[in-house]
Amino acid sequence: MTKYENSLQQQTSRLPWILGGALVSVWFGVIFALATNGSLAFQPEELPIITLAAITGPPLVFLLAVFSFPQLRAWALSLDPALLTALQGWRVLGGGFLMLYAFGHLPGFFAWPAGLGDVAVGIGAPFTALALARGHLSITSNRFFAVHASGLLDFVIAIGTGIAARNQIPGLVEGVTSSAMGDLPLVLIPAFAVPVFIILHVIVLVQVWEHRRVRTATLATAA
Repeated sequence: MTKYENSLQQQTSRLPWILGGALVSVWFGVIFALATNGSLAFQPEELPIITLAAITGPPLVFLLAVFSFPQLRAWALSLDPALLTALQGWRVLGGGFLMLYAFGHLPGFFAWPAGLGDVAVGIGAPFTALALARGHLSITSNRFFAVHASGLLDFVIAIGTGIAARNQIPGLVEGVTSSAMGDLPLVLIPAFAVPVFIILHVIVLVQVWEHRRVRTATLATAA
């Protein structure tokens, strides 16, 4: 391989990271602007449609793009699943919801499931990543799939309770509501951080799907 070809290959391999970084930067800027003008605020009388779109839109667009563009899919499949899994460890910071509950800024109806769920996922992620990296766990195993599926389920529960808790619910949400999650800086968690972590889950689950597809095809050919 010539120096020119080697340089071209390196530039091509960096291109997804450069484009991804640019898109994430623009995405963060848009979310911050929307949060600043109050567009992401939680209103008791209406669903936070814009916030929901911010949470679900980027992962859905990414998933569609992965299956629409072979080059993007190849890039996603080339990423280290152990590293992607380990990054979920940052979700232990979700335990901060419990501190906000303790200081009376969030309702327990939202803070307990969201906080404990994030802590559980965050603690389990590094151990799962280590087991995968050492070969003690297969990427095609049901256990590995369950780890990432449970991570997504935690978000479903947190988002659901957060939306429900924007209103007073007798016996469950009384006094303080989840309205703080619609204001800066907390709104950056559901509107930006959550979809980032969802995309990490999506990439790994696409890898799981691909490895299982190849394994099934190999077994079928051998038979």
